[in-house]
Amino acid sequence: MKNCCRVIANALVLLLLFFIPLRAQKLVQVIKGKVVDNETQMPLIGASVCVQLADPSLCGVTDMNGDFKITEVPIGRYNLKISYIGYDSTSVSEVLVSSAKEVEVSVGLKQSVNQLKSITVRSPKDKPLNTMAMISARSFTVEETRRYAGGLDDPARMASAFAGVAVGNVQDNGIVVRGNSPKGVSWRLEGVDIANPNHFAGGNMVGGGAVTIFSSQMMSNSDFYTGAFPAEYGNALAGVFDMKLRTGNNEKYEHAIQLGLLGIDVSSEGPICKKSGSSYLFNYRYSTTGLFSKVGLLTTDEVPKYQDFSFKLNFPTRKVGTFALWGIGGLDKNEKPYEQDSAKWKYNIDRQTYTSTQEMGACGLSHKYKLNKQAYTNTSIAATGATNEWTFNRLDDNLVPRPDTYLRNNSGKVILSSVINYKFNAANMLRVGFCHNLMYYNLKMSTTEEENKPATYQTFVDEKASTSLTEIYAQHKYDITSNLNISGGLHFNYFALSGKHSFEPRFAVKWQATEKQTFSFGYGNHSQLEELRIYRVHYLVNGKDYYPNQSLDFSKAHHFVLGYDWAISKKLRFKAESYFQYLYHVPGIRDSSFSMINFTQDETFRDSLVNNCEGRNIGVDFTLERFMNDNYYYLMTVSLFSSKYKAGDGVWRSTRFNKGYVMNLVIGKEFFRKNNRVFGVNGRLNILGGDHYTPYTADEATKDVLYDQTKAFDKQFKPVYYMDLTLTYKINKRKYSTTWALQIKNLLCTPINAGFYYNYQTKKVDEYDITMVLPVLSYKIDF
Repeated sequence: MKNCCRVIANALVLLLLFFIPLRAQKLVQVIKGKVVDNETQMPLIGASVCVQLADPSLCGVTDMNGDFKITEVPIGRYNLKISYIGYDSTSVSEVLVSSAKEVEVSVGLKQSVNQLKSITVRSPKDKPLNTMAMISARSFTVEETRRYAGGLDDPARMASAFAGVAVGNVQDNGIVVRGNSPKGVSWRLEGVDIANPNHFAGGNMVGGGAVTIFSSQMMSNSDFYTGAFPAEYGNALAGVFDMKLRTGNNEKYEHAIQLGLLGIDVSSEGPICKKSGSSYLFNYRYSTTGLFSKVGLLTTDEVPKYQDFSFKLNFPTRKVGTFALWGIGGLDKNEKPYEQDSAKWKYNIDRQTYTSTQEMGACGLSHKYKLNKQAYTNTSIAATGATNEWTFNRLDDNLVPRPDTYLRNNSGKVILSSVINYKFNAANMLRVGFCHNLMYYNLKMSTTEEENKPATYQTFVDEKASTSLTEIYAQHKYDITSNLNISGGLHFNYFALSGKHSFEPRFAVKWQATEKQTFSFGYGNHSQLEELRIYRVHYLVNGKDYYPNQSLDFSKAHHFVLGYDWAISKKLRFKAESYFQYLYHVPGIRDSSFSMINFTQDETFRDSLVNNCEGRNIGVDFTLERFMNDNYYYLMTVSLFSSKYKAGDGVWRSTRFNKGYVMNLVIGKEFFRKNNRVFGVNGRLNILGGDHYTPYTADEATKDVLYDQTKAFDKQFKPVYYMDLTLTYKINKRKYSTTWALQIKNLLCTPINAGFYYNYQTKKVDEYDITMVLPVLSYKIDF
């Protein structure tokens, strides 16, 4: 604890050394972008874009391509107002202008249902980018992933501040959405479903990881969903991250270098051909711990090493649309030695050594083409996958290393998807699409048949398999009036391996009862597959392979959501959503309390399953949010919920994730100084109920933990209190800017439970708690 506090104090002192005022300069920058019809993507010619609160007034007008450029904008934070005849005016909030890089903003306007006049829409900054989304959805900016304390430039950690979302623990970014397991969250990139985009993915929990692979240098505004998703989203039960990569600057070369405790980043963007408007954007990161280890500055035995690379190449053409080649990828390695002095063995893990290597990647080619003034298509071909390789050895009582577990899991898919958007008129829009996934896996698993008995070590699985998942969807949105909107759709799935299919209706309605108050309702039937390896579990029966899980059906859920939104003022909003989710056909073990509803991680899982479990999540989410105005903001959320399940034994129980409540307070303030420097202070307080766990006893015969599965998840950990802090200090110069940032995760040094272990010395079971404080100091230069 003292060492943690000393590190934090030293980092604070180092950051404050840079608050030395310099002679002020008047610095300006460019705001540019594109204004389009948000349903057809056609450019709007002559749209007005004004920088609000700028002195003097600054405005721009879009050209033949819908592009605009506003020069001589003083550094600061502004709102943009965009208007066009026959379209509802809107605004873009909290645009941060700095000296180093041009600001690019893409805006979609909605055609007015009343064609006689346009109206000004009170659009909150978190309005989803997807025009089909009406409930349980919000957008977020890449800047918020850093500004929100505890975000650590990570979309998942940042989203844990939203209503209905709970963080698993400090060391993992897996999130619990409305009581559902993190494995129910889907990640999409550029419209394509991708593998878990985290370093050390699934190390503690399926759906989570230690550090995001997404770079803040690469990301654009994106959407996050917590329930009743539109019809285009399939194979997800809990939530969806719909991530977007921004397009590189096609007029000017810009670069960034960041040195921090999480990694060293190098980023660059610029035109490939200025005449055609093509551009590139890339970011490479290497873990700081890995670099320090290579040069001998870190001598500890266990050093996680990782690196990642992201890119996007954009090629607009005059006649055949826009092509984009994009990708992300990450490499990870971690090693742990064993303790060779048996007198120091406290837990079984002390006598184990492991080596872990992981790879993740996604790459795609996308093509967007405007068919006419009413329709456009977006087609992608992509490949995504992950490889995990684990080698565990264990010292026996004679200190001889014996093989314990070997796992190599290589899985992925090749994807072909296409969608067409057709706008019949100002009130009617149709979206139809398909996605065909060619799935594969290559798995080898060797382990001990009886735990901690090396003599029983054998290979249980060594095979390859492939299959396909086909998804087809359609959704129609109809604006009955400018205040009443409805949307309905259908999602269809077919899984070739099991021959199972599902038809999933989706529906939403939104009614703006008054200028400031809106009511909404949404329903969605959703489904999700398990990992492909689960379906390929097999046994040898009468000399033949038997696959008991191959005929498993999809896990399914009904989502019902009722929402209320009150725009108290232009800068203050209150929102409430109540929901009910009924989960069914979830796999479990016969006559057992086991259910995949509670599944966290087990790479050696090989049990026979049936679709015999159901669950229900009931709750209400409250949000009070003050958007950034007068240089400060706050976000307060309260979520109250109950998460229960019934497995094959017919008993209703709490799920592992039934925390009961989650409360968040995020608050921040920016100080703009006359010498072109900006100081930001951001804090977060997070209070949440504990996870549930199963009662246990010590088994002296096997020297292991014995769980009472008849009382599964009958116990609950104590409530957890987290506090996070982010300090930023930006120095703007004429041709570059520098940013110092200190992000401290878990400032209260709150311990987290890392599992239960049999203690060789006391012959009892210990609740193994660890205290992890993450003070992440970084220095970034943009030029």
